[in-house]
Amino acid sequence: MNAPRRQRAFVTGGTSGIGRAIVEHLAISGMNVIFTGRNQERAAAVCSATGARFIAADATDRAACDAAFAEVSALFDGAPDLFVSCAAIVFESPLTDTPDVIFREVLEINLTSSFRYSRACFDAMKVLGKGAIVHVVSDAALVGIHHLPAYSVSKAGLLAMSEALAAEAVMHGVRVNAICPGAVHPGVQSTPKGYEHHAEDDSKWARAPSGRHGNGKDICDAVLWLASDSASHVAGATLRIDGGASAAMRGGSRG
Repeated sequence: MNAPRRQRAFVTGGTSGIGRAIVEHLAISGMNVIFTGRNQERAAAVCSATGARFIAADATDRAACDAAFAEVSALFDGAPDLFVSCAAIVFESPLTDTPDVIFREVLEINLTSSFRYSRACFDAMKVLGKGAIVHVVSDAALVGIHHLPAYSVSKAGLLAMSEALAAEAVMHGVRVNAICPGAVHPGVQSTPKGYEHHAEDDSKWARAPSGRHGNGKDICDAVLWLASDSASHVAGATLRIDGGASAAMRGGSRG
């Protein structure tokens, strides 16, 4: 008797931060995982720890993205069951000091590459009449963080795209949802110019009302639920994973 086919997951930006945590937890859950990224050294460590497969792809390069998805399709012999869009960079600067080239690159990686991969995954999934797409957005999409203007704009665009695609995709059996993490340790890792944001020291971060910061398992548990049959009627949702931080902000709580 043949064993059941393992669920297939495709994750972008899986070499570090939240993306790496998602790859690790999906692999632990038993999924067959393929991930993309730019850093070969980090990718090798992820592969060694998880058994996931890596495809090198620069998210700013359209041809590289197309080739990566073609390879994913070949390795999976079809569409992934789950696509998680997590590739992102951050650039910390006031709006007036943000160079055009940086603004464009942040949009290219955080938004445009997700558009390309989401379009390709949806086209493949709708042929089968099933699939799940989860966009990893950010609380920055909801409030606009003053020292991360390019990042905030890119994530707000990603959230809007996620909701727009959800309305179309659900009619074809494909569910699209977004998650908006708050402060997560570790978080976003790098910028176009190599600025590292490892967030190793989180001592100065404001604590959420829950009393702690988020972690990779918090994010991946949400992804797994959204991909599962338990969320079969959930489409177009925006799930905040911030320990109540945004609710406290709206309610004017001072802790």
